[in-house]
This record gives sequence, C-alpha cells and structure tokens, in this order.
Amino acid sequence: MEKSQANRKDPEWTKSRILNVAQQLFMEKGYRAVTTREIAAQCEITQPALYYHYSDKQSLYIAMLERFVSHIQKRIHVVGDGTIAERLEGMLEVLSAEHPTSMMMMVHDILVEFKEENRKRIFSLWKETYLDPFIKIFEEMQKEGMLRESIQPEDAARFCLLTLGQTMSQWKEKPKTLAGQYSLLVDLILNGTTKY
Repeated sequence: MEKSQANRKDPEWTKSRILNVAQQLFMEKGYRAVTTREIAAQCEITQPALYYHYSDKQSLYIAMLERFVSHIQKRIHVVGDGTIAERLEGMLEVLSAEHPTSMMMMVHDILVEFKEENRKRIFSLWKETYLDPFIKIFEEMQKEGMLRESIQPEDAARFCLLTLGQTMSQWKEKPKTLAGQYSLLVDLILNGTTKY
C-alpha cells in the first residue's frame, strides 16, 4: 500500500487534514461562507466521515481555532524584547501576518452564527490570544506612570485591536512585508496627535 493511502487510513492524519483545509477556507472566506460539504470535498472524504471526527461545523471551527491561536500565541510570545513601541509594533505585525481574514467579519460571524456556549469558548480564546498580550503591555505602562489616568489598560488594548482591524480592512492587497507598517499606528496610539 502506498504511503499516502496508508496515511489516509490514520485517524490523526485525517483529523489534521480536515483542520488544515478548514483553516484555509474559514480564514479565507469566513465562517458563514464555508460548508462542511466543501471541506469534506477538499479533504476527499465524505461528509459522514467529517462528522465522525467533528460533530458539527461549530465544533470543527472551534478545534481549528484552538490550533490556530496556539500558533499565534507562540509567535506573540517571541516578541518579548524591546521598547514598548517595538513590542506593540511586533505584535501587530504578527497578528496581521497570521490572521488572513477580516477580524471584524470573524467577530460578526461568531456573534450571529454560534451557540452561546461556543461563543463563550471562542471569546475566551480570543481574549487570551489577542487581547491579554496587549493588556499586559498597557498594564506595564500604567505601573511606570506612562498611561493617562483616565485610560484603562483593557480599553487601550481594545483600541489597538480595533485599529488593527480597520487598517487591515483597508488593504487592497496585503503588503509583502509588514515590517514598518505599524510604526505610525503605534506612534499615534502611544503619543496621540497633539504636540504636547
């Protein structure tokens, strides 16, 4: 038996293949536009075979998202050194490089399409992967007296992510390199627009 055919009989290989295809499709098109039939067809398996591994589209999406965000968490963790501005810029670069779909579309799909318990799980993943690293930076600024007293670290972190989403949605085409793409954005976030 050929190796590729032997692989196809391995349940772990099949699950991994399903997650790879699901990630590609979900990140490219968004949750709503992708069907389990399309995922199964691209995996060259039947829909019942897909449902054997993942009971429904939502559970498949959550499994894909758990694997996807663990990769992002590792990449963001590596951005640990440098000035606050350098770290913020590095984190924004990681998120925009790793997250090919519109974050706003993703949030909308989750709010509209998902059961309450699944929304809570996804929010938890989003918070620990996307929001918490930014909160940590702004908490550090707060401890050092660099953050205005009227601004809470979580508000500043949410502003960063909202601004990132807006910036990405305006790209006609993703730049080949993201180095330096966020220096102006980080400058505006940290210093505002006034001279004083």
